[in-house]
Amino acid sequence: MNFLISLIYAPLVFFSLKYFDIRTVSIYIAVFSLIWFTFVVRKDIKESIFPLTYLAIAVLAFFLEDFLFFKSLPLIISSFITMIILSSYITKNSIILYFVKKFTKNDISVQEERYIYKSTVFWIFISLINVSIHIIMFVSEEIEFWVYYSSFGWYIIFIIAGIIQFLHRKFFTKRVHD
Repeated sequence: MNFLISLIYAPLVFFSLKYFDIRTVSIYIAVFSLIWFTFVVRKDIKESIFPLTYLAIAVLAFFLEDFLFFKSLPLIISSFITMIILSSYITKNSIILYFVKKFTKNDISVQEERYIYKSTVFWIFISLINVSIHIIMFVSEEIEFWVYYSSFGWYIIFIIAGIIQFLHRKFFTKRVHD
């Protein structure tokens, strides 16, 4: 759900503001966020962070009547993701390894776990690049670039990074360990 909402958020805000004032758009986003929150809070309290963030941004945009609050949301979410990845590396509890274990049916060797833990540094770097681009989009006057990057552009960066890591593991790391 978070993925889908992040894809449609920027275009939805952009086009909504062409037809409605910022307060009306804020109300719609706040109501949607509350509905979203009621569905996800039952499943997992951690899942509620995203709708609460959207709600907070909508409330701030409503009262302060400033589009920059809407524009800041993808940057805030990207920064949050970067902090989670960085924190997981520092605490030696890699979030990347967590997801690999969650989605892999086979046992993971100690050697593979070490590789995944080390690759977390790569993902921190990619996340920092993503946050940097979001900062550029945030300060930029080109709203169309913000819409494109904030909706699907940053996913392209992560997909390309995933392909690079896959190729690195397949052609470099596997040969070194074989």
